[in-house]
Amino acid sequence: MSAQSAFDIKTIDPETFRAIAFKIEDGQQPRIDGKLTDDVWALAPVQGNFVQREPDYGRPSSEKTEFRVLYDDKTIYLGVWVWDSDASGILASEMKRDAGLNKGDQIKITIDTFHDHRNAFYFSTNPLGAYKDANTVENGRTINYDWNAVWDNKTSIDEQGWYIEIAIPLSQLRFKTAIGESVWGINLCRILFRKNEESYWVPFPREWGASGFARVSNAGVLGGLKDLKSRRRVELVPFLLPTASRDYLSQAEGRADAKYGGDFKIGLTNDLIADFTYHTDFAQVEADQEVVNLTRFSLFFPEKRQFFTEGAGIFDFGKAVAGLGGEAAANDPGLLALFYSRRIGLVDGQQVPIIGGGRVTGRVGDYAVGVLNITTEEETLSTRQVENANFTALRIKRNVLANSSVGAIVLSSANGISDYNRALGFDAGLVLGRYVTFTGLFAKTFSPAEASAKADGSTAAGVVDFAWKHDKFNAGILYQDIGAHFNAEMGYIPRLDIRAGKVKGGWTPRPRWRGVRQLTFSGSTDYFENHDGRVESRTTDVEAVMQRQDTSSIRVSAAREYDNLSVPFSTAGTSLPVGAYSWTTATASYSSNRTRRVYGTLGADAGGYYNGDRQAFRANLTIQVAKTLLFEPNYSHNRVQLPGRAGYSSNVLNFRVSHSFSPDFYLKGFVQYNDDRKTASFNFLWWYHYKPGSDLYVVYNQGWDIDLPLSSRAVPETSSRVRSRSLAVKMTYWLAR
Repeated sequence: MSAQSAFDIKTIDPETFRAIAFKIEDGQQPRIDGKLTDDVWALAPVQGNFVQREPDYGRPSSEKTEFRVLYDDKTIYLGVWVWDSDASGILASEMKRDAGLNKGDQIKITIDTFHDHRNAFYFSTNPLGAYKDANTVENGRTINYDWNAVWDNKTSIDEQGWYIEIAIPLSQLRFKTAIGESVWGINLCRILFRKNEESYWVPFPREWGASGFARVSNAGVLGGLKDLKSRRRVELVPFLLPTASRDYLSQAEGRADAKYGGDFKIGLTNDLIADFTYHTDFAQVEADQEVVNLTRFSLFFPEKRQFFTEGAGIFDFGKAVAGLGGEAAANDPGLLALFYSRRIGLVDGQQVPIIGGGRVTGRVGDYAVGVLNITTEEETLSTRQVENANFTALRIKRNVLANSSVGAIVLSSANGISDYNRALGFDAGLVLGRYVTFTGLFAKTFSPAEASAKADGSTAAGVVDFAWKHDKFNAGILYQDIGAHFNAEMGYIPRLDIRAGKVKGGWTPRPRWRGVRQLTFSGSTDYFENHDGRVESRTTDVEAVMQRQDTSSIRVSAAREYDNLSVPFSTAGTSLPVGAYSWTTATASYSSNRTRRVYGTLGADAGGYYNGDRQAFRANLTIQVAKTLLFEPNYSHNRVQLPGRAGYSSNVLNFRVSHSFSPDFYLKGFVQYNDDRKTASFNFLWWYHYKPGSDLYVVYNQGWDIDLPLSSRAVPETSSRVRSRSLAVKMTYWLAR
């Protein structure tokens, strides 16, 4: 490959990109200080010649990047030289563990330890030495950023660029013990933020998007690894959690408690891990962001609790094949979310204590397997009494073809919402060539409610999704059929008794306009009817997006909505009667240059809402006050006017302040206000990673009810009162062999 010219990606064989690891002896280990000055680094062959994906596809990276790999019997070491001709332009503002790292320069590394072209470990850092790691499965179909390893990472900066030294204990990785040479997959990515440039050691098709980096079928080869001995991972992380809390609504006295529990992890085989948890606690998890829901359907909130997110990839069911059909957002449940882990230990948004449980995940030959069982306690909530409940999930997937899979899932819950509920699902995710994906799903549920309804034939659901995506064009078609008595109590299924279709298409040209990277023109139509042939709803929308080279973008869209209400719908402080409604809405938004110290997104909606009008405004800002001190205010406003009814308006404000003193020391304050629900809350987190794998958290929460009447006069005064307060100090300690 020429270092001076572009190339055709179709001619690239990833296996021709070969890096060689050099084995070192005891006493030769480099000092992990981020300076890369140890003589031992000169023993490893150098690799480089990174290639752009954006903005000049196929061209060499505008700045040189090189890396080398060393290893011994216990650790693999990576050194990366990130040269920069304008070192004053190096950008970074995040140091918190597992931060997004989307606010500055970054190096990403994927390592496919089994060289199966499907599963990999991901490590990333920035010029401030942040730690970010993940586990990717099914060739990037799921990227689990809540997987955590214990590893060492240091960086440094000088007038020639910035430098990275990483040490990853082999005990944190899974691979096969081998006599002689082992071959792993590897790829590296560099984000040069001020130029909005992405470059890769092994390039891949542009239409895969940035998540194509996780598709390790396109990774290069790491050789030179000899006589590796896999160690079965054995870890114990106990925790102690003294708490003090008071619920002012119940008029009860404050209570103090000292909780304890822990997690235990053991490697059953080289690629099969068992996790056990006792008195699982999530004190440090941030509350869901307040929103106002003006739709007829419940909102989807992403899982944040680490025990469930860490092994989430294997249990995913219902998501479209990644990479070609578009990038799934974190708050996207997928096409048929049969398993939604927030159904475990959360009822009506309130926590239910978890007694304990276990999980086994990993691979057995060509099969990916996952088994989960969790038991929750009996609990009295403000809304109702919850009995003891048990939840079980069994998942199995098999590799087929080059990058495809088929699988099945079995789910069972007892004394959760009903006496019992079971679900059985089958899925197929096929990658057909470079541009085409196909996803097929079928599921059936079993519960007492279904049996009493005698609902044979209506307790099943199926989805078929076909997508074609090129860098300049894309198209897709989807068909969905969900029975009236389909009852997936462990899932997120917002609509029942529907037959639905969707057609979408897009054109994404890259005009040679000054400052413009890409334009997107897209349109889609969704159509829903019930099984009696009654049209439920229909949406047709068109959208245009201009993405600029400086990371800013402009988006405009218009949508024509039709909704046929079969029952009255309570919304915007009133109730809409049964009937058919049609309206049109226009939307516009602007996202500013993310390389600036102050940037954000402003958006507005205007148009109809059922038989009335609606206007909305939202603003999301990030203000870099100091190097790692961030202010993040967010505001949204809705105004609805329906004929013959009083006007309705809502305001939601949240404000996050965070500061990273180091990658191991983080402070955050988070305030929320929602005048629709008449609530406000404050969350404070102090986090200290005091030794590898061990953490100390101090968490304070307070909630208020607002706009409460103080008197019985015709126009009462209003005020607020404290609803609850809690203080928790959580300490974990990592023990490993």
